[in-house]
Order: sequence, then C-alpha cells, then structure tokens
Amino acid sequence: MQFSRFILPIFTGLASGMVRYLIASGMSLVISGMGTINFSQGAFYIFGSLITFFVVRTLELPFMVAVLIAFLITFVCGGFVELLLRRVFGKDMTYSLLITMAICYILSDVMLAIFGTGIKTVPTPAFLRGIVTLAPGVIIPIFYLFLIGFAVLISIAFWIMFKKTRIGIYFRAIISDRSMVENLGINVQFMYTLMFMIGVGIGGLAGALSSPMMGVTPANGLSAFNQIMPILIIGGMTNIQGALPAALVLGVAEAIAAIFIPQYYNCVPYAFMVICMAFRPYGLFAKRGD
Repeated sequence: MQFSRFILPIFTGLASGMVRYLIASGMSLVISGMGTINFSQGAFYIFGSLITFFVVRTLELPFMVAVLIAFLITFVCGGFVELLLRRVFGKDMTYSLLITMAICYILSDVMLAIFGTGIKTVPTPAFLRGIVTLAPGVIIPIFYLFLIGFAVLISIAFWIMFKKTRIGIYFRAIISDRSMVENLGINVQFMYTLMFMIGVGIGGLAGALSSPMMGVTPANGLSAFNQIMPILIIGGMTNIQGALPAALVLGVAEAIAAIFIPQYYNCVPYAFMVICMAFRPYGLFAKRGD
C-alpha cells in the first residue's frame, strides 16, 4: 500500500485535531482554573460557526472579519455565562455542570429558531481556494494548511499569554493556590470572569475558523462537546498543554481509520479514551494527582 494514500488523511486529521485542540484548551483552562466543566463549550463552538455564516452570507463581509466578530461575540457571551455560575463556584461540580448543560440546550434551541435545521456552509474565501501538490497524485487543499497554521499561531499566542504575561501569571497562580492570590490583593473574581471569557471565546473562534471545512447545524452543540471529551481525558482534564498532542493523535487516528473502517471511525477516539481511563485515568500527559 502506497504511503501517499495516507498523506491527505493525515493533513485532514491534523486540521481537525487543531480545531478540536482549540475547543479543548479553552475548556481545560476553565476546568483547571475554576474547577468547573463548561458543558456549553460545544454549543458556543457551533455558535461561532453560525455567526461566521451570517456575517459572510448575509452581511457579505470578508471571512477574516467574520472570524474576528465571532470571537468577540462568544468572548462577551462567556462573561454572561460566568455571571450565572458565580453563586455555585467552590461547590459541587454538579451544580455548574447542570447550569452549563441548560445553557447548551437553550443556546441550541435559540440557534435552531434563528437559523433553522438545515446544514449551513460558509464558502472558502478566494485567497484560500486551490490545492498544493506535494507529489504526483498527492494534493492538499490550501485551506487545510491555513487552518493548521492559523491554529498553531493561536496556540503559540495562548501559550505566550499563559506563560509570559502578567495575566497568565495570575491565571497560573490561581490554579495553584487561589487563597494565596486573594491575600495578595488580586481581584480573583475578575480573573475568573476573564478566564471564562477566554475559554469560551477560543471555542467560538475554533467554530469560526472551521466553518468552511464542514457544514454545521444548530443542533450539533452536544455532539461537538462529546468530540472533545476524549481529548480532555487523554490529555488530562487540567493539563492545557496535554490537549495538543491528544487532539493531534486522535485527529490523525480518526482520519486514517476512516480509510479502513469507515463504518466505525467515529468510535476510534472513544476507544482510545476507554483504554486511557482503564490504565491511566488522570491522562497520558498529566501527572498523578493533577
């Protein structure tokens, strides 16, 4: 079997994996910093895609402008969701899970009422159309390369923000010891709000970027959430860096599985997740006790 047959699926898996990484990293930030699972993250991913659809199709604005608008809107929405969750912070995670689950269903129903049940597609912008020929018979869509590269840039910027900036230092300090940060006079509540807004905004950004690659329907929010759970489990629920290799491995594995077992390729990430939970439940890229 020729290796060239796998090149396109590998790039497809990398593109899909980078999108899922962005969603998962935003969710992992919220879990590690605030101790809550944002069940509505998948719905905001779909919301970002539909905002892009509306801006491009109805307002006829450029794709990159639509991506920016989608990020800003979901970023602000994250602040409203955090406001609803404030009274349950520090309590059993079940409370925040139920609240964000309700937000997921409400947002999905609102999107269904506005956009209908049909599949919504965003045309690939003109400057990203075309293909790159890597070898005879091996072609890669330019948009896939753009998606991988842009997601890499976002992940690098996210890493720099988290490791090198004052806000990132505050985030890491809150994750390590919230009481200590409060005693230093830092407004932890504001940091929580900003943390949640960034987490949700990255999810919306992922939806906006991937909108030309796949059609979306407003009812796909729960499905999108289910797709990132294996990444969180394998990478480590509170390990933001671990989400990247987990997302890339699962994305490529799923794309290659689509060649050999097309009926069951969707099961591949969950098979990896089950195996990981059986032998290393805290994640492959996290330390015991994280």
